[in-house]
Amino acid sequence: MTVCVWCDEPVWRGEQHPGVRQPIHKECAIRTAVGSAAHVQGRCGCYVPGSVEGDPPGMTRRQAARAAVEAYDREQGMRKMAGSN
Repeated sequence: MTVCVWCDEPVWRGEQHPGVRQPIHKECAIRTAVGSAAHVQGRCGCYVPGSVEGDPPGMTRRQAARAAVEAYDREQGMRKMAGSN
């Protein structure tokens, strides 16, 4: 068994991000690229001076990665809808 380099949880067959040598879940790999859900939504210190928003409190790193991917998917969907008008 291997563990994810991002969240330290087991990586089972089918969960590994394809094309990456290190053991990492698909959602954890995406989280490392897009940032936290707060970053994706423009609520972190990158966008709001003084903000300390990051991963949602009380979530494991993998849960936070899933939340970031969901936020990213929502943002991308809203951009596509806005562009279709």
